[in-house]
Amino acid sequence: MFSHKMNEQDSNKLRGRSAIDAAHAGVTGEDEARLDATISSLYGVDNEEAAAIHANYHVDKILASLAKRAGENGMKRQTLADRVPHLDIPGVAYQVAKGKLTEAAAVDLLFRGLSTIERNGKPDDRFTIYG
Repeated sequence: MFSHKMNEQDSNKLRGRSAIDAAHAGVTGEDEARLDATISSLYGVDNEEAAAIHANYHVDKILASLAKRAGENGMKRQTLADRVPHLDIPGVAYQVAKGKLTEAAAVDLLFRGLSTIERNGKPDDRFTIYG
């Protein structure tokens, strides 16, 4: 159950990413989809704009994790910058914001996409079915 609720006093203290980080504290996948209402209240925007803010929050977090993972695997920043436009990061972030996908799974999925692009569209041998 959604156990973390921000009250108005909390929202007056926190703004921007800090407020959204606080709203995400202890949130499970099924609770993720309910955060749009909290974001709507924090920013005083309608639900549609809150959903966009929420998805953009996850875009930022996913990109940071993806950049870290790519760097750890030897990919240069410029190569990553060239490849990212070929990935559906907003679509994946939307799935995370709706609780359909975890951020870790999103980063794994996108990293596999980066790897496939890097190998000129050839699938990773680990995922190739022989027979």
